[in-house]
Amino acid sequence: MKAMWQKAYGVLSDAHEAEDACQEAFIKIIRIVDEIRDVEELRTKALCCIIARNTAVDMARKRGHALPTEDVYLDLEAEEPQGESPEDRVIAAEGVEEIRAAIGRLPEHYREVLILRCLYDMKAEEAAGILGINANTVNIRLSRARRLLKEELSKGAGERQSAE
Repeated sequence: MKAMWQKAYGVLSDAHEAEDACQEAFIKIIRIVDEIRDVEELRTKALCCIIARNTAVDMARKRGHALPTEDVYLDLEAEEPQGESPEDRVIAAEGVEEIRAAIGRLPEHYREVLILRCLYDMKAEEAAGILGINANTVNIRLSRARRLLKEELSKGAGERQSAE
């Protein structure tokens, strides 16, 4: 899967290492294949990308590589904003971009939980399994992520009002 390789490459910055990470990720995916309901679902794609990314992060740490700071989840395909007119679509797209940017500014451990739970509609237990933490920690991080996201979006709204 091209998206998995891209996530691994985003961490490792080496094509061969990214391929190795994807191979290891596929082995991990095979172990949970019975839990995958629909291979065409966006949630499944996200799960595979997250596993590839986490595998690449593990490889990078073992090899002493520096880890990237940018988010590797937020660039998955998003639905086009829908509206009644071109102006509505532009306004919706700007809102989506503002939310995406605010999520990108969250600390990674909050960002991951927020994306898994809210964007991909995973249960706390599912997200916990992917991230290697317990479900209670997922719920705590989600609560904190939502609060921080609300603060980020409020700051943005305040800056726009003062600019007007």
